[in-house]
Amino acid sequence: MNDTEWITQLLQTENSEIIGMEISRIDNPVLLHNIALNYNWDDGFKLLNLIINNGNCELGTALMLFYNADGYLLLNENSKNNITGQKEWLAFINTLFNKLLNDKFCSKKVSYQPGLSKVQKYKLKKANPNIPEMFFEGVKAKN
Repeated sequence: MNDTEWITQLLQTENSEIIGMEISRIDNPVLLHNIALNYNWDDGFKLLNLIINNGNCELGTALMLFYNADGYLLLNENSKNNITGQKEWLAFINTLFNKLLNDKFCSKKVSYQPGLSKVQKYKLKKANPNIPEMFFEGVKAKN
């Protein structure tokens, strides 16, 4: 079975204990990234929390998850006062943001560029002058 078939099978598994065991055993950051990339966000945040807490989750994957989870709202000064929503989402996005700020992810094999426009970058940098550049420019894999 190739990686794509395995990821599809894993993401279709309904037993969360099996998924948790499999995610915790993954030592390949590219495989973790591909699981995160193909994740169905309607399934909640349990699997995503497992991914970001796996020691092999890289900065590129974490940034991708941050932006896919609407992390832009957290960085956007105009949205901060209007952030409401699921407790699960708030807990996930805040945990991920803090892990990113505290340099809890390495960067070796996984690249990610947020795809922000020049205007978006300007507004975010103006609202958040202390936010690390990686939030605006992303990260490149190291060879």
